[in-house]
Amino acid sequence: MAHAIEVEIDRNFAAFQEMLNSLLPAKAGQYALLRDQQLEGMFASPGDAERAGRARFDDERYSIQLVSNEPIDLGFYSYGYAHRED
Repeated sequence: MAHAIEVEIDRNFAAFQEMLNSLLPAKAGQYALLRDQQLEGMFASPGDAERAGRARFDDERYSIQLVSNEPIDLGFYSYGYAHRED
């Protein structure tokens, strides 16, 4: 399952990069919830996006991206986030 989640994050990140210009500036500072390279919703905080992802997707194959054109290093979170419990 971990591999499927990593693949989902990679694909979602590529799709997010393509849609970023259409989201800016109106959605700047919000968090995008993505699954299967589709935008599933916009949220005010990463916690809100995480709760929505967890509620909608039992298999935990989703990712969250900050809508910004500013490069910031948030470690793991700057690339993508997928909830996983080991």
